[in-house]
Amino acid sequence: MLNEKQQKCIILLVTTNKTQVQIAKEIQINKNTICEWKKDEEFKDELQKQMKNNFSSLAIDAQRELKKLLKSKNEYVRLQVVKDILDRAGYKATDKIEHSGNIESPHLSLLESINRQLGGDGDGKK
Repeated sequence: MLNEKQQKCIILLVTTNKTQVQIAKEIQINKNTICEWKKDEEFKDELQKQMKNNFSSLAIDAQRELKKLLKSKNEYVRLQVVKDILDRAGYKATDKIEHSGNIESPHLSLLESINRQLGGDGDGKK
């Protein structure tokens, strides 16, 4: 079980921009102690858990901000927000387009294309 200083250390690591040196000073431990704690499985697990919880709470704020940006006067910003939201919702642009009709080769000459449309075989003869 983590002691009080370890728990306080985890909270400060997750919720502040303080360095390990600053945190060590605040909770009155040696700066190397935090490095040692970070090697401990129980400490690492709790740190990961608290980081995950912290990010989950930030997700609500992030969603609110995205909603605000959808109303931006800048068209580029709105487009990027829409793309991001759709991407995160699983709606990704397709890489392949299904087509059931004939597609003319881009290398056909105009004459060959006209001949085919008129019923010729492409060599200038009918």
